[in-house]
Amino acid sequence: MIKKTTTATFKDGNYAGEYDWQGGIPLSVGEIIKVTVNGEEMTYKLTEKTTSLDVTGQDQFVITNYSFEQSS
Repeated sequence: MIKKTTTATFKDGNYAGEYDWQGGIPLSVGEIIKVTVNGEEMTYKLTEKTTSLDVTGQDQFVITNYSFEQSS
């Protein structure tokens, strides 16, 4: 069984912080994402993506980490 963990780190701006993205979102480095919080829209660029796979018996643990920086 595949077990997936996705973490998104927003390095700056009003949405700065680390977030657990249950289920994940398929993104590629360089991709732009718009985040809207309380009516305020912020634009971020994916600057780094790492994915690792750990196999234990019948289980595969996939860990994806995204890093974003605010973009204009």
